[in-house]
Amino acid sequence: MDVIISNAALQWVPEHRELLVRWAGGLNPGGWLAFQVPGNFGAPSHVLLRELAGSPRWRERLGGVLRSDPVSEPAEYVALLAEAGCRVNAWETTYAQILPGDDPVLEWVKGTALRPVLTALGTDSAEAAEFLDDYRALLREAYPAAPYGTVFPFRRIFVVARREP
Repeated sequence: MDVIISNAALQWVPEHRELLVRWAGGLNPGGWLAFQVPGNFGAPSHVLLRELAGSPRWRERLGGVLRSDPVSEPAEYVALLAEAGCRVNAWETTYAQILPGDDPVLEWVKGTALRPVLTALGTDSAEAAEFLDDYRALLREAYPAAPYGTVFPFRRIFVVARREP
């Protein structure tokens, strides 16, 4: 293979670190591997989600649904892929997203981090509505609205690796 690209998908693959090593090993000499993953799993949006899911009220229904370490830090990806025979560049960028509307952080994470929770509870169930109400209150406190919108820092990790010729 000459080029492998992944955009915001590897965080859903529990064994993606091993997959990256296999991909690097399958690259032709001079081939490229590039990917980006969200790096905001330590942000309030995700920490509060894991804490709520692990609370006494939700632990039985949601235990094990969310992982605490779905991605690595940039330096860990450098080490992993360098050991697999690649020259690696890795960096991170935090975008200050300005989100409009009511409960915009909740709406944002409904398309990402909340998906496993809503799947486990049933998207339109009374339990899902109760969970969302609890989570909404936590997010409103963590991400206060301003007249211009709600600031949502969104960290991304980028990695580009080239198989040594």
